[in-house]
Amino acid sequence: MLSLMAIQAQPLEVTNTAGTLKDKVSDVSITDLTVTGTMDAQDFYFIAENLNQLRTVDLTGVQVVACHTTESHYWNQDFAADVIPTGAFAGMGVTSVKLPKGLTAIGTAVFSGCTSLEEITWPMTLVSVGDYAFAGCSSLQSITLPASVTTVGCGAFMRCTSLTSLTVAPSSRLCSLDATALMDCPSLTTVNLGGALQTMGDRVLAGTGITSLDLADSNNLTTMGDWAVVQTPVQAAQLPSGLTNLGKGAFFYDTDLNRIQLGGSLASISDYAFAGTGLTEPVDMTGVTELGDYALYNVSQLSVVELPATVTWVGSYAMAGMLGMTEMISNAEEVPQLGENVWAGVNQSIIPLTVPKGSIPLYKEAEQWKEFLIANTWLRGDVNADGEVNIADINALLDIILGKAVDHDTWLRADVNEDGEINIADINALLDIILGSSKSMTAQVNTGDLLHLDDVAIQPGEERVLTFELDHAAGYSALQCDITLPQGLSLVGIKSSRGYEDDAREVAEFTTRAMTYSMGKMAFESDDVAVLSVTVRADASLAVESDIILSNVVLADNNNVAWHAANYVARVSNSTGVEDLTAMTGRLWVEGRTLCIESHADGTAQVVAVNGTSREMRTVAGINRYDLEPGYYVVVIDGMSHKIAIK
Repeated sequence: MLSLMAIQAQPLEVTNTAGTLKDKVSDVSITDLTVTGTMDAQDFYFIAENLNQLRTVDLTGVQVVACHTTESHYWNQDFAADVIPTGAFAGMGVTSVKLPKGLTAIGTAVFSGCTSLEEITWPMTLVSVGDYAFAGCSSLQSITLPASVTTVGCGAFMRCTSLTSLTVAPSSRLCSLDATALMDCPSLTTVNLGGALQTMGDRVLAGTGITSLDLADSNNLTTMGDWAVVQTPVQAAQLPSGLTNLGKGAFFYDTDLNRIQLGGSLASISDYAFAGTGLTEPVDMTGVTELGDYALYNVSQLSVVELPATVTWVGSYAMAGMLGMTEMISNAEEVPQLGENVWAGVNQSIIPLTVPKGSIPLYKEAEQWKEFLIANTWLRGDVNADGEVNIADINALLDIILGKAVDHDTWLRADVNEDGEINIADINALLDIILGSSKSMTAQVNTGDLLHLDDVAIQPGEERVLTFELDHAAGYSALQCDITLPQGLSLVGIKSSRGYEDDAREVAEFTTRAMTYSMGKMAFESDDVAVLSVTVRADASLAVESDIILSNVVLADNNNVAWHAANYVARVSNSTGVEDLTAMTGRLWVEGRTLCIESHADGTAQVVAVNGTSREMRTVAGINRYDLEPGYYVVVIDGMSHKIAIK
């Protein structure tokens, strides 16, 4: 019995003449078969119908010849040469197959359902793999197609659940990977399809385990079919530069997809193409003219969408449900036409829309587009729309909070914190902008009114209150300024006029930005009011002579106009010399910008500016007049000092 079993276990080797295999195989329980010579469709169907125990098949030395059969197989009686006929091994338990060397095609469903098939030896002459040829071969783990293959048919490897990689040999001529060819291969993570590929069919990679899809080397690929990569864990995708047709729903609800590069040749992003994906990085849509319906539907993690200048159409619900959007950019000078409810569910009123400057009026009139915050019509916080963000915008914002009716654009500008409401929180947000910038916000001086303070005499260890006075204060209701103290002088506190709010923040070393304003927009009480008081303390590092500089001085009137005053410099001394300055009415006075000196005899007067520059002027008996630039000066006559202000 053991001898008999050993004999039966030997591989059967047959030299065959086409159509006679049934006469060469007497034992249908064989597990290993090697055939040489010729075979035709009748021989293949004999194997399929009778050799149910077959495990390994070696057909390397076989030539497949054409034939006509009297019996129909899969609705066919005529079979071509060099082609394994339809369903030849379907459902069999084979584990290893060596295909004929001269084979050019594997017919439809030849190995479908061969769940034990693990190994295939491919001929270098193979041109096409038929539809469903290896569908359901759940034990296949890796496939490398020979370079000769040009076409892989529909569903050729679908439901190969153990398949981890499919690659092509170098110099591959594979040009077509048909619909569902690799669908439902959940273990498939590696795909290399070569540079000759031209088309990928519908659902070709649907249900695979691909996490990274890089088709950059497939330069000839022009078409990717509908739903091509759905239901995959793909996280990043690089489409080839030649791709011109991306099928409907290509990446539909691939929730792990956070980054995609389109390649640059797509004119249209199809319906549902990226709907429900997890995109977080902006998509470069260069060259795109149309976005299909639902193209970016529910892409809730993408914050910035930028449309290229070429876009002319955005389909219905294309960006509906994009709840994470914070910025919209359209580079199209002509407003793209829109389908229905393009941004349904998106709060457009708080999302900045940037468009070409010359097209702003067009977008502001266009339905759906006009619901956005047209970003490049104003700066954030520029409530009064004068191109600057300063204390005047606080006043303009107060008007709205206190009930002033304004147009839609002004209301949008006033919503500084972009929460859809106008209230005290927007005051805080605006204060953060004004006080939070270290940049100088100086503008051209447009008022002769000055914010100024007296020169200061202070000794180390001493604390002083500095009083800031404002010319024509009754004409203003708010101000801001930058106060730069010298080394050795530190800021203790800032206090505004009674009934006014004040705030201050350091914006640079030694420099504090301060502001004062009235919640009721009250004007400062009179021309002589001290609008701001600053407490400073001196230490031993204070120089004998130094300066306090007031810069970036902005005054706001009740019409919310910003007025920019000139910088002012006050002298600081750690001695009491400044207190010796005295006035001599009748001998020295100011008329506008003219210094007037009445002298009883010829002599000289020395005029010292606060910046330390000085000049000597000759005086004659009588009244002498000298034109000076605005500022504060010390005039020395007959050994006595006089402080004057030229406005």
